[in-house]
Amino acid sequence: MPMPLVSVLLPVRDAAATLAASLVSVRRQRMGDWECVVVDDGSVDATRAVAARFAAGDRRFVVVPAPRAGLVAALN
Repeated sequence: MPMPLVSVLLPVRDAAATLAASLVSVRRQRMGDWECVVVDDGSVDATRAVAARFAAGDRRFVVVPAPRAGLVAALN
């Protein structure tokens, strides 16, 4: 599969309450050649489940689970 033109990197931690709205906003982009990489920074709520639900329905969403290490580590 070719690389998308745009990659959105979205580090999240314990964002279950707001993540769906953010991912819907990303999905509404007019340009279709993008991916959204959701890096779950060790969430203890349903953040990963919310992200996984989007990834299951749209292959442009990718979920990367990571140990809790902070924003800089998640961005790396």
